Amino acid sequence: MCLALAGVSAFSQTQIPRTQRLQWWQDAKMGLFIHWGPVSRIGKEISWSREGYGKARYDSLYLGFNPTRFNAREWVALAKASGMKYMVLTAKHHDGFSLFDTKTNTYNIMHTPFGRDVCKELAQAAHEAGMPIGWYFSVADWKDPDCRDPQRNGIFAGRVLEQVRELLSNYGKISVLWIDYEGWPTPVEPKKVYDLARKLQPEIIINNRLEPFTPDESHAYIGQYADYATPEGFVAGYGKVPWETCTNMGHQWAWKFGDKPRSLKESVHTLLRCVGGNGNLLFNIGPDSTGAFPADFAARAREMGDWTVHNEKAIYNTKGGVFTPATDYVSSYRGKEVFVHLLDADKTTLTLPAVPAKITGAKLLNGTPVRFTQNSKNITLTYPAGQIDPVATIAVLTLDKPAAAIPPTVPLPVSGSLAYAHKASASSAVGQFYHDASAAFDDNPRTAWKIGRRKDVDFPSYYGKNLHYQSPEIMALYEPSGWLEVDLGKPELVGRIKLGESKYGGSEIRKFEVLYLKGTEWLPVAGGTQMGNWEKSITPVKAQHFRLAIREYHGYFGVNEFQLFPPAP
Repeated sequence: MCLALAGVSAFSQTQIPRTQRLQWWQDAKMGLFIHWGPVSRIGKEISWSREGYGKARYDSLYLGFNPTRFNAREWVALAKASGMKYMVLTAKHHDGFSLFDTKTNTYNIMHTPFGRDVCKELAQAAHEAGMPIGWYFSVADWKDPDCRDPQRNGIFAGRVLEQVRELLSNYGKISVLWIDYEGWPTPVEPKKVYDLARKLQPEIIINNRLEPFTPDESHAYIGQYADYATPEGFVAGYGKVPWETCTNMGHQWAWKFGDKPRSLKESVHTLLRCVGGNGNLLFNIGPDSTGAFPADFAARAREMGDWTVHNEKAIYNTKGGVFTPATDYVSSYRGKEVFVHLLDADKTTLTLPAVPAKITGAKLLNGTPVRFTQNSKNITLTYPAGQIDPVATIAVLTLDKPAAAIPPTVPLPVSGSLAYAHKASASSAVGQFYHDASAAFDDNPRTAWKIGRRKDVDFPSYYGKNLHYQSPEIMALYEPSGWLEVDLGKPELVGRIKLGESKYGGSEIRKFEVLYLKGTEWLPVAGGTQMGNWEKSITPVKAQHFRLAIREYHGYFGVNEFQLFPPAP
């Protein structure tokens, strides 16, 4: 394996551009995420159950960890049969236990009754099968007392870098390094991890969780030491930047007693919404304590594989669009073909927004014709009534030009808001998609604009500090106020305003104003001290630019919709 690695180590990062590194991954669309470790003996969540279960008891679970049914080739075979095109294993989670033969400590798989290097066997099996393999790796360690200790964190950081070196030097080509963030600034400088990974594996792709100080940043902000963003547990919106949703086929990252897989329809729709949103899906299944995947989860995964293999033309090696995701459809494209995935099995007719291209033909993937009409306002597809797939039915539209030449086209409006899909801007945003300014004007409450600007501070000095993202010290690093603005394109008469707030952990918007631009002056038209889901009729004003000013907030919030309506008749 080391010989294969040596063959590429001479290349530098600048010789392998990000777009080239990401190409195979973006074409792959779906990977298998595997959360596993001694915690599977008790069926509780990996790492996060350590406090409640008892740290000493949790930390001793490895002494009885003997997964004799672990078979790396079977794991890889399941991934392939399930339509997964890459795999990512938890080489080390926050609890500090390593599934590889690290020489940095004894809290690892080699010191269990099992005594075999899981990462080595899985990497070998993956390489034999031509399956890209990646490592999940937490740069933190909740068991190690040196982690974030004021005097000894530097020593700990050295061990972390050595573990990264081991993982990226001893197992051949590693395609993905999936760093995780657990609520505190990373205890090792992001640049050191990133540069080491790039040096050892020039083609590797790295996710965005080295830099974050908040969960929102870990979901939506790529930063300078990453290749793609990682929303977790949800799929929302359309992204022009590379992104990958990580979520569970079941209801816990690690194996759980009595857990059941999500339905085939929900599982496939999760994949299709990622594909249609121009992203990837990293779908997690946790093996049990014997090293086997639960039978019902393995069966569901193979069902997904059976479904995707019959529809693979519309999934793999595609881009999301040209129609961005709606409630009842998503789309993908390749060349001059656009694949429209109907997600509502009760429908046979679908109305799409107009696009600047002529449709020259429409059919199902099996060749059955699909009736369509096209005009300057919309496109109507009529799917054959007798051939509706209960999971999703895919129509292939052939265009007279490459689909890539057509800008992403948003769904037809639902709310009737005058602000829908208009040009948006903000004082700052936490990420390049999903939490950007446009998220408040998309008729989609699952996306939300969030203030994201960090103040001008010595930011690197906070790495290694024992500061939770909800601590006053971290919250103080962010701007205490901000604004969100929409340009309606022309003056419109507005008589009603509707706002929606997404919040968690007790966060709240405590003071806000809605303003409009008159000449060069911003004039208030409404406001309040608690947002939530807020709606108000106002004395009608005619203007082109409207702004929501957040004057005071606490914690972490999002504005999921900023809607403007004409006066009531």
